[in-house]
Amino acid sequence: MSDRRSWHIDKGIPIAVILSVVVLAVSISRDQSKQDERISLVETSVQMLQKSRLNDQERAEKRFDEFKTDLRAINAKLDRLIESQYERQ
Repeated sequence: MSDRRSWHIDKGIPIAVILSVVVLAVSISRDQSKQDERISLVETSVQMLQKSRLNDQERAEKRFDEFKTDLRAINAKLDRLIESQYERQ
């Protein structure tokens, strides 16, 4: 005697289940492609921001070097001015 209450698989799968699985698969696939597009856009934005940051950093370093040069020139002029004041006394 076999127990009819045990687990078994029904050979007849309703068409609604098949359609649901297909719709779910298509939906997941479409969402994945949208996510890939968003990730690609974010990667491009990050690369652009990194390039911009490097350019800004180079400009800042160049300005800093110019300021240092100007300060050295000002210091030299002040030294000469102070020396000339002492020589007059």
